[in-house]
Amino acid sequence: MTNNIILLKEKQRKEFTVIRKKLNENINYKFKPKIIDQLLKNKKLNNVKIISSFFSIKTEMPTRDLNDYLMNKNKILTFPTINSKIKILLFKTYKKNQNLIEGYYKIPEPPKDNEEFIPDLLFVPCLAFDNQGYRLGYGGGYYDRTFAYFESINHQYISIGFAYDSQKVEEVIRDKFDYKLDYVLTEKQLYTFI
Repeated sequence: MTNNIILLKEKQRKEFTVIRKKLNENINYKFKPKIIDQLLKNKKLNNVKIISSFFSIKTEMPTRDLNDYLMNKNKILTFPTINSKIKILLFKTYKKNQNLIEGYYKIPEPPKDNEEFIPDLLFVPCLAFDNQGYRLGYGGGYYDRTFAYFESINHQYISIGFAYDSQKVEEVIRDKFDYKLDYVLTEKQLYTFI
């Protein structure tokens, strides 16, 4: 990756961190289970057994209602944990009201001894997403390396960005290591990129 792309990505991250903070303050987000139901009824997704979500932090669109809703489905719900040695995400189960631990980057994670699974469907945080389905992440590269690992073991998966509608841009800065999302779910609609 050239220094120019690194600098452009960093500039875009700073810009969208400010934008998302304003969105978070001004949008009264209401979770819409109907969209998730429609999504899970999709032919490609109705056999999904293992789902990964995330615990929203700072100004991310709140995932609490989404997570509660997914826990009530007949699915295995997992959450990402960061393994700094292997640089990919591991996905651990979580039971409602279980105490979380502080993980890498101070992100809440399920306890280390919880069972581990490889998800079929992943909800992914974004700072921004574009018209082609590419996302701007936080710069750690964990999701992209995890997606690359899934492909290396021939694991089929579906990726869904979870963001405010106003985080959509014409194009995010990207490089050859960035993976395209299959969908992005916002407070207004579901975008499809497959």
